[in-house]
Amino acid sequence: MKTKEKICRRKSLLWSMLFLLLFGWFLPLLVTNGIMSIMATRKVHTQIDRSVTTSMEKAVEIMELQLAESETASKNASYLNVIREAYLTYQDGGNRRDFQTTVFTFLEQQYMFHKNCQAVNLVFREYPDDIYYTYNNSTGGTYRDITYFKTYVAKDLLEEMDDLDTRTELRSYDGRLYMIRNLVDSKFHPFAILAIELNEESLMESLKSVWGYENAVVYLDGTHALSLEGGDSLHYGEEQQNQLAENGSFIEHASGRQNPYVYKRLKLYHSTLDCVVELDRSAIYAEIKTIRYVYGILAVFALPLVFIIYNFLNKRVNRPVQDLIKVFDVVRAGEYGTQIENMANSEEFYHMEESFNYMSSQLKQQFDKIYMEEIALRDAKIMALQSQINPHFLNNTLEIINWEARLNGNMRVSQMIEALSTMLEATMNRKADPYNTVAEEMEYVDAYLYIITQRYGEKFTCRKEIDESLLNYKIPRLIVQPIAENAIEHGMSITREGELVIRLYRKREDLLCIEIENNRPLSEEDQAKIHKLLNEEPNPQKEHRVSLGIRNVDQRLRMMYGPECGLFITNNKNNHTVSTILVKIDEGRQQ
Repeated sequence: MKTKEKICRRKSLLWSMLFLLLFGWFLPLLVTNGIMSIMATRKVHTQIDRSVTTSMEKAVEIMELQLAESETASKNASYLNVIREAYLTYQDGGNRRDFQTTVFTFLEQQYMFHKNCQAVNLVFREYPDDIYYTYNNSTGGTYRDITYFKTYVAKDLLEEMDDLDTRTELRSYDGRLYMIRNLVDSKFHPFAILAIELNEESLMESLKSVWGYENAVVYLDGTHALSLEGGDSLHYGEEQQNQLAENGSFIEHASGRQNPYVYKRLKLYHSTLDCVVELDRSAIYAEIKTIRYVYGILAVFALPLVFIIYNFLNKRVNRPVQDLIKVFDVVRAGEYGTQIENMANSEEFYHMEESFNYMSSQLKQQFDKIYMEEIALRDAKIMALQSQINPHFLNNTLEIINWEARLNGNMRVSQMIEALSTMLEATMNRKADPYNTVAEEMEYVDAYLYIITQRYGEKFTCRKEIDESLLNYKIPRLIVQPIAENAIEHGMSITREGELVIRLYRKREDLLCIEIENNRPLSEEDQAKIHKLLNEEPNPQKEHRVSLGIRNVDQRLRMMYGPECGLFITNNKNNHTVSTILVKIDEGRQQ
């Protein structure tokens, strides 16, 4: 009666936990989390805007300084008067080679190692077909940059730069940014054009310092001029240009899973440079510091709830589980049939303990049954061994008979006795090693085949196709001779000739294959017998010794190497019976 009352008082553990978590923890936590999420989101966006804007302004300032540095370098061509004097000397009848040498030398000295210069081109108006140049290998400049300038840029500049006077100007051609200026004589008449192709990596390096940088593009007067790391496709159009004209800079926040962008306009040399940086969404939104406040408030609410839930789980879950673990350890130690006292106060654990007691009882019965069967099998094996002849005695006796045959000159009998002794030696396993090399296994097969040859004479032939590189690998003992014996026993008769083919090869990198083929086909009745032999429980009293031998080979291989290995007997395309032995190759067992 008392037990029934306890069962009635039990409640579902799941519903008890759900009720407590829902009204004691989840609802207060949900309300708090909603309020704090709104506060945190607003604060994070403010911090992001401030950090990104500040870093973008600093990066553009550095770019402006680099452009100013490049402009100063371009002015050297005018202010140092080296090119102008060389040009005037040449015009007065000077040597052309000296003129060219002076110009090339000056360009190399001034620009060849300038970090912002990728290539420098100089064109004299009177000699438009001659390009004087230098390029900076360290920044990626090549002669192809000179060729591009000569082909696509020089002609346009000569036609458009008359009104430039001595100002500096930026021009963009197919993703290349040039800094252009005229060289003038003492009367301020332009006589040459200097075009510096700016190195995008050096010029835009500062943009990589923008917080959350992903990639960047610079536009000159709305036209693509420079880009980094796949920035050709950045979000930039008429809408963005209009906002830059009004504000000078702004941030375009991400929508959905897209990345945000930051824009900054730089007015320089009567042109506008619009810098666009794509920001890594995961990077800039990772540092949400205000979330810490949410966790702090959650911790305040969680403290009393943690204590309540701990006591609840400890009583309803932890203690019953610990009791089960102790009993499991007892059973694992070998005390099968151990029972647990069912004192659980929840329906789930009550059912679990009942199931455990039932399984423990069944397990003890099964182990007792298996133990009795093993004892019976052991006694049967002992009796079978006692009925056999001592193999050592038999081997010594054969050795005496062999010497008698040799003394009487009967070498044929001697050789047959030696072959039989070799086979007997294989069964004795003096080394107590479960493995033989392939060569040793083939030696036992050769001894058996010699005896068969003496029995059948010319009616029996054997051919071998052996990969000798595999002879030193180790395989389980006595797996080849029983299969060869089976093939001969079923493939030979008094009235027909028998042929046996033995093949040894590597079927796969980790799989060794031994095939024994005889010239007799398998009938449907034979196939049914083989299937039964290899897949059903043996009956030693009814089955032939050879049949038990091939069953033993198959079972050993499958237990040692898995279902992929074993013995397979089928007909081949020539309607011959092929017995295939598959063994896993173990490089560590190679002798």
